[in-house]
Amino acid sequence: MSGYVLEVSSLHQYVDSLSDAEIIKAIAEYKAKRYSELTQASHEMNDQLVKAWVARHGKKPIPKVIPDNKLIFNIADENTCKFETLTL
Repeated sequence: MSGYVLEVSSLHQYVDSLSDAEIIKAIAEYKAKRYSELTQASHEMNDQLVKAWVARHGKKPIPKVIPDNKLIFNIADENTCKFETLTL
């Protein structure tokens, strides 16, 4: 059964293990959520993500990306597709 037990790490250690692209994506997903969807845990996670970004890049701004849940794929043909943002 030891194969089912995952190693426990702190939030700080987890965030430090993320790549820059993963941090950017996670921050974009946080910002895309409505206030009612946010919990104390999501606020703490975002705070750690921002601190990790600042530790790595100083005052460099966090790039803005469109989260995956806001993209709609319009497949024009087999070889191309266009991205459009979802407007609510």
